[in-house]
Amino acid sequence: MKKIEAVIPAEKLSSVNSELKQIGGYGITCFDSKGRGQIPIKELQTARGTGRYTPEFNTNCSIFIVVRDSDADKVIQAIVNTASTGLAGEGKIYVSNIDEAIDIATKARGESVL
Repeated sequence: MKKIEAVIPAEKLSSVNSELKQIGGYGITCFDSKGRGQIPIKELQTARGTGRYTPEFNTNCSIFIVVRDSDADKVIQAIVNTASTGLAGEGKIYVSNIDEAIDIATKARGESVL
């Protein structure tokens, strides 16, 4: 099994979620996150437009999905195709191996819990 963790712009979450539903109904866990990369963050105007400031962090969404090894490339490609506009700073995807998965309610183990 593979765990796919993706940090994407918050405004892309809805479209990524829709795409994942279409390609296989994969369940995801998501949460709001903040972060910064190597690209400088743009200066913003305050609400009244009288001042400017540079935020310390970008607003992102972090998602993670655990899938069978055979589905990992399909899920990664769906995230990349949906979240990417070709501009720098659009996020990252990390993939790691999962040794075991356990369903708390049924106590089932392995890929059957996916």
